Amino acid sequence: MPELDFHTHNLLAAPGTAIVNLPLEWTVRPEAFRPAPGGLYSAGIHPWWTADEGLAAAAWTGLERLLPHPQIVALGECGIDRLRGAEAGRQAEWLRRQIVLAERYDLPVTLHCVRAFDVLLALHKRWRPTTRWTVHGFRGKPALARQLLDAGFDLSFGTRFNAESLALTPPGRRHRETDDAAAPLPDRPDGP
Repeated sequence: MPELDFHTHNLLAAPGTAIVNLPLEWTVRPEAFRPAPGGLYSAGIHPWWTADEGLAAAAWTGLERLLPHPQIVALGECGIDRLRGAEAGRQAEWLRRQIVLAERYDLPVTLHCVRAFDVLLALHKRWRPTTRWTVHGFRGKPALARQLLDAGFDLSFGTRFNAESLALTPPGRRHRETDDAAAPLPDRPDGP
């Protein structure tokens, strides 16, 4: 059986082979969500969307309606991006609200993080979530990978990754993803 694509935006992924992240259009208009039979999906408020408070609020309303759906298997992608979106404090507040929902629905969290690992580590330590948090598209060095793993995070690796970080991540806490459209899953440097 092929490995599950942990995170993709490819809406045409074969049902059951990937966790497809819902686009903004479906998040703000959940009535438009028409899941494929057997499809797996994630929904969340991307940190880039927080730059527009009205848009983020509309996404929040839609997210509350989407999360109870049985084919929504993760909350995300959400997180903090210091290069894009609202200022980091506002993004952290949107993230906090989503973590409350993840805990309520017992959903794992898929995190987008750009230059904010210090913030994520501090929030994880303070909030002590019961659900799994996975940093998607991880490209960091082994020292950062070790720090995140020691704190309880899982890591997901896309087509660009640090081979040493991938190798040191335990198999049960290591995921593969294509993120965008139809790129193949990354090769394993440590064999099949």
